Amino acid sequence: MMPLQKTRAASDRRRNLLAAWHLQKGTLVPLAKEALNEQVTPIAGTMLATVAEWSKYAMNRSIGRPGSDIYLADVTTGDRTPVRENVNDRFVQAGPAGRYLLFIENGHYWTVNLATRAATNITRAAATSFINTESDQTSPEKPPFGVAGWTTDDEAVVLYDKYDVWRVRSDGSGAERLTNGAAEQVRYRVVRLDPDEERIDLTKPIYLSVFGEWTKKSGYARLEPGSGPTGLVWLDKNVGSLAKARDAGVYAYIVQAYDDSPDLFVGGADLAAAKQLTKTNPFQADFAWGRSELVDYKTATGRRLQAALIYPAGYQPGRKYPMIVYNYELLSQNVHRYVAPSDREYYNLSVFASHGYFVLQPDIVFTPRKPGVSVIECVTAAVRRVIEMGLVDPKRLGVVGHSMGGYNTSILATRTNGIFAAAVAGAPMTDLVSYYGDHHWSSGIAETDHIETGQERMLVPLYEDLQAYVDASAVFAVHKMATPLLLEVGDQDGTVAWHQGIELYNIARRAGKNVVMLAYIGEDHGLRQKANQMDYQKRILAWFGHYLKGEPA
Repeated sequence: MMPLQKTRAASDRRRNLLAAWHLQKGTLVPLAKEALNEQVTPIAGTMLATVAEWSKYAMNRSIGRPGSDIYLADVTTGDRTPVRENVNDRFVQAGPAGRYLLFIENGHYWTVNLATRAATNITRAAATSFINTESDQTSPEKPPFGVAGWTTDDEAVVLYDKYDVWRVRSDGSGAERLTNGAAEQVRYRVVRLDPDEERIDLTKPIYLSVFGEWTKKSGYARLEPGSGPTGLVWLDKNVGSLAKARDAGVYAYIVQAYDDSPDLFVGGADLAAAKQLTKTNPFQADFAWGRSELVDYKTATGRRLQAALIYPAGYQPGRKYPMIVYNYELLSQNVHRYVAPSDREYYNLSVFASHGYFVLQPDIVFTPRKPGVSVIECVTAAVRRVIEMGLVDPKRLGVVGHSMGGYNTSILATRTNGIFAAAVAGAPMTDLVSYYGDHHWSSGIAETDHIETGQERMLVPLYEDLQAYVDASAVFAVHKMATPLLLEVGDQDGTVAWHQGIELYNIARRAGKNVVMLAYIGEDHGLRQKANQMDYQKRILAWFGHYLKGEPA
């Protein structure tokens, strides 16, 4: 396709065919056969290279279904030995010692012994899944939780399941869980403190990040050889960015919360005795500030979810406030994120709170072919829960989002019978029927990929389930829209074509609905020009101020 050719023209011109130059023999052995449909990767410490070749799967790859045939190439002769057909080459890797090749097939990790070429399913006997089977992605294979690394001499692969860290032997002889996060629904992950270290040495202490799935607490633990993890720091805040001095036993990490700006803590190997080294925002105490908390709720189908709720600055108990719902996908993990006020960050949640709004950030999970229904179920359930808490006025609810959040907002504005008194949708997708045949212009890729297996999660082509596409599009319900809607588009948007916003605007106007569109000339998917950023924020605040607080238009 021409848009894709234009986008990739420069990189394609720089492509070349990898070859092995044998200096002693004075020979050059080609390893790559063609430049556009394969990737050759030498395996360190061996005379082999992996080849991922995808010419048979080019169409599938263009619609979000990656597949490759994997070969081992002998760098002395260029000869290739087939390893596996139609696997996702993104998850193919060789161990740093050059003994094994790792890949995923049918929900399991496999290795190939590079000496014997024997393939082994190394996770079949493990009493867990290393694949995120709960993911709402519609790609053919669910994503893995990840690979932490390899142990010394490629003896084992260190893998993640949902909560824990496992040592899985590369020859398939066994798997050992190294942490105990599943019991408490706490997620452990390896922290690599030495960027130059290729291997994970389990004979030495290993630092782990720790995160509570439902508490959103975080911190660090240390895994000692032969024993379970020992907690070092565990706070009801956001704890991250652990680092170690190169030549000293000095460690540093950053702590933040919604009402506590990020600060640096420095200490020894045990971390618990670390001292605060910075005070990044000493002026905050001079201003009214909100706070944040987690809200638990369930959808109508019984799905347990959470939301982050920010209280208005200067909150007074007993008073009911207006509320703005800021939405995208999974946002409850932002409960401890510090947001410094800014007049250029147009969706700045602290600015919203300073203007007297509660701000709700709900989690949204999607059902294939039903993105619109999913948005409505998840967001309205979260809103109902906050209303039940007696904090907000149900007649003064607003909703705002950008890109996928803009899509969500357009659905909520047109398909919820006026639950929201005002809505702001930035760079929204509004018509999946027309959008299906469009391009993601910044990458050149057809939107069929994005819509079927990307964020829209439609799973099947338009022509297989046209009604599902209609039901998932705001434009087909605009005649029922009862929410005043402010649209924002940039005429140079290469991510979501701006005519998506124009479609909804023109149809809504024809239907006599309350809609305003802001078109920023020369702007892409996000506004870059300072004047436009400030202008958009002012207009958002004015829109919500008028419809949620009764301020003059």
